[in-house]
Amino acid sequence: MRSKDMARRAAVIAAAGALALGLGVSPAAAAGTAPECTVQPLPPTRVSMDTPFKEVPVPVVGDCERDVSVLVDVVDPRGEIDWVLEYDAATPVDAWPVVSDMRPGTYVFAGDPEVNTADVLLATSVVKYGAKAGLRGERRGDQVQLLVAGQYFNGVQDRYVPLRDRRATVQILGKDGKTWQYLRSVTLPRDGRVFYTFNNRYAATYRVVTWETDNIFSRTSAAVTVR
Repeated sequence: MRSKDMARRAAVIAAAGALALGLGVSPAAAAGTAPECTVQPLPPTRVSMDTPFKEVPVPVVGDCERDVSVLVDVVDPRGEIDWVLEYDAATPVDAWPVVSDMRPGTYVFAGDPEVNTADVLLATSVVKYGAKAGLRGERRGDQVQLLVAGQYFNGVQDRYVPLRDRRATVQILGKDGKTWQYLRSVTLPRDGRVFYTFNNRYAATYRVVTWETDNIFSRTSAAVTVR
């Protein structure tokens, strides 16, 4: 993290607050300056924390007719500056380090009104822990038994652990071969694995989708056909 003075931090957080209210006010506009041109950071809309560390490339695009240098503050869900991205004509892409101890939530990309001559349009990226979903199936006469499994990346242990006490939805592929239909929701126990047995004498294809939470993304398993 690169340190910032309090005045700059207040301006960036105010701009992020305006975005949250739907006002769409840029830092340059809030500061009352006349920007030379406009640039737009393009972070991914979703970033999954599934490793202890990853570098996420964040490009910018703009309509500047001359070379400009731009600083973009990455503001975390608490309103604190987590990182600063630096751009110029030779560096249209900078790396945003995403580490497993970051706070899940919405990160705001806002321009620095103290140093930027360009107007930086606000952008956001949602950061949550990654998940895994697994499904195995077998036939037992007229019954089908599915083994549903789920894990999520634990930012404290820096590894995947069972997705305990979380919900997942089992789906069946419709007769059109395109539409997935609800079959049943299950709760994963302590070990993140649960069996679901039901009657179906016909061949069918299934998948499982873990539920998204405030800090964990959902995940869809590979499809499994039980004949």
